[in-house]
Amino acid sequence: MGNKTILIIDDDRDIIETTGALLEYEGFVIHSAETVEEGIRMIETVHPDIILLDIMFPEKKTKGFEAAESIKEKHPNLPILAFSAINREYAFGFAKEDIKAEEFINKPVETDKLVELINKYT
Repeated sequence: MGNKTILIIDDDRDIIETTGALLEYEGFVIHSAETVEEGIRMIETVHPDIILLDIMFPEKKTKGFEAAESIKEKHPNLPILAFSAINREYAFGFAKEDIKAEEFINKPVETDKLVELINKYT
């Protein structure tokens, strides 16, 4: 069994770099995209085992929701861990169930919890 491949889709380069470095240290192979469009294209080339998807993007507050739905339509078995600094229950009046993801994680992400969830879904 090879190392698990993770695709991080987040517009915040600092989040990509810090989360990516922590996960690489844990033995994962990391790919990243700073836009939803780039991330969706990368799915076809890097074949990730799981996606870490930010929810809010500057150009559109619901972009992460739409991305998760689009990804799940084409790749229904590809696990998505949605993560954001927004409060999952109250920020826009949405609940965890409103996003097509296996889990919703609040930023900042705790490495141990993140690794546990990655291993749970891959």
